[in-house]
Amino acid sequence: MRKTLKRIVQAAPFVMIAVMAAVYLTVFKDMSLEQLLRYTPAEPIAAAAVLLVMFALKSLSYFFPMALLFAACGVLFPPLAAIPLSAAGCAVMATIPFLIGRYAESDLCDRLAEKHRKIAIIRETGTGSQFASAFFLRIISCLPYDIISMALGSMRYSYKKYLAGSVLGTLPGAVLTTLMGQSISDPFSAKFIICACLELVIVLVSAMIFRMKKRKKRI
Repeated sequence: MRKTLKRIVQAAPFVMIAVMAAVYLTVFKDMSLEQLLRYTPAEPIAAAAVLLVMFALKSLSYFFPMALLFAACGVLFPPLAAIPLSAAGCAVMATIPFLIGRYAESDLCDRLAEKHRKIAIIRETGTGSQFASAFFLRIISCLPYDIISMALGSMRYSYKKYLAGSVLGTLPGAVLTTLMGQSISDPFSAKFIICACLELVIVLVSAMIFRMKKRKKRI
């Protein structure tokens, strides 16, 4: 009885992910920023709550583009409100799949590796600082957000170190995308172009630092 109950508990998150994938592919597949904004109410607190729910739903779907959610934050709120909301969204997205990985079977990372060859990157970085590993895996965006979260959860990372690294690693791109959302109506504006270029520079520089650290470990 206990074994059956344990299997049900372990299988439930993956059933939820499968359901969310089906919902996305049937309902939200071709969603644009304009369509996403239609789902959000005009009242600020209600709009923020809806966006956080969207972030939670995104954490259970490999397909939903989180850039749309950050851009929506920028469209609906001024920077002083949009950026904290985006940070809260990062925390929500990082937490749910992490808990799924934490309470799933310990060989989850091995099973994920069968589907994603790049999962070896997570294993390599996971041998060092947990905070630094989570940070670099987020900022270079080498794997789907959800996959990284579940893998690090199954590797029994410290939640505090993982969450801090994940949020700080995601936040630069999130902030820039949020600011880009405020000028989405004019993609050729200086603000939009500067934010897009800065986001690219952050990813490239972080990838270079990550490779340098890997080389030092091999020496």
